[in-house]
Amino acid sequence: MGSPFVFRAGHSDARMVVHRVNVDAAGVPYRRVELLGMEVGRAYSLDDVKAIMVRCGMDPAAFDQHDVVEWLGDGPGVWQH
Repeated sequence: MGSPFVFRAGHSDARMVVHRVNVDAAGVPYRRVELLGMEVGRAYSLDDVKAIMVRCGMDPAAFDQHDVVEWLGDGPGVWQH
């Protein structure tokens, strides 16, 4: 039986993936957040990512651990497009 933390082929083994900065219809930058391949929210800040982690039963202190969260594009300090 495989690990329950494998995201999907082409990504690391991180449980959560935070995508590159995008812009919503109002022009506000955000990052899509996926957990195990399913979209679980939009984050407009690092605090949003941490709140999503809590909702998903994860430890928000692990936001910078590569085996837990994969940041696509820039890291957790970048929120502008």
